[in-house]
Amino acid sequence: MDKTKDRFIGALFGLIVGNALGAPYKNLNVEKITDFSKGGIYGLNIGEWTDSASMALCLAESLIEDGFDLDSQIKKYLKWIDDGYLSSKDKAFGIDNQTMDALIYYEKYTKFADITNIDSNKSLARLAPIPMFFKNSFKDAIYYSGQSSYTTHNNIYSIHSCKLLGGIIQQAINGENKKFLMNEIHKKMDLVYDVRLRVVDIKYKSKEQIRSSSASLDSLEIALWAFYNTNNFKDAVLTAINFKGDTDTIGAIIGQLAGSYYGYSNLPKLWILKIAKKDLIMEIIENLYNASISTE
Repeated sequence: MDKTKDRFIGALFGLIVGNALGAPYKNLNVEKITDFSKGGIYGLNIGEWTDSASMALCLAESLIEDGFDLDSQIKKYLKWIDDGYLSSKDKAFGIDNQTMDALIYYEKYTKFADITNIDSNKSLARLAPIPMFFKNSFKDAIYYSGQSSYTTHNNIYSIHSCKLLGGIIQQAINGENKKFLMNEIHKKMDLVYDVRLRVVDIKYKSKEQIRSSSASLDSLEIALWAFYNTNNFKDAVLTAINFKGDTDTIGAIIGQLAGSYYGYSNLPKLWILKIAKKDLIMEIIENLYNASISTE
């Protein structure tokens, strides 16, 4: 397989693997996470994924059908909420309050909710399809990654965290090395100080200095720290989700980052086999790849 396509596939499939791996442990006090499990607060079967993966697949479908269109994106999210569209189960689940409020607001008023006071990691967790679709344009990947947050999370930190991660993923898909991704790429972006600081400080921080929360700043920092301090997909994802807390969302964030860098071929084969609805996922990724070619 072409290496660029391998990394392209790894970005979204890695997101879903990380999400499914972390999901059963969400908000649970477990000693150490080492592999897939079942149960948890959502009563999951092994390999089932949650809201972050469903919304990422909805985002991918929107890009395939309509290009970048915020109204199309939020309508896909509403279809997921209403019909269980692109869920690993027969219904939507795992929806955070802000996402639900934003979707209800749009359904009622046909415009986006102006909720700016909550820094959330949810738009970051679904992000991968944007830099995948714009894989041929660093500038567009950054800009539209930030724009994609507006449908549900119109907060400056959420938006700029998406810009940073989107730029990193786009460059990773195109084969940039880790040193560039972690040390140089942020200099090429217009980012608010608090987001830029998270990537600049990573190399100087110990594990004890990293905080797990549902804020985009904290979740982005966990993913960057885990990526910087490991050398393969498996270790990166396990390192990130072992910060505990919002493990399905954190898993999705590190999964797309590590997957875009190491590629689908370097995801653990036994993990891939456990993922629910693999054929559906691969079909969407293939369609997104074909759609991305048309943006060259």
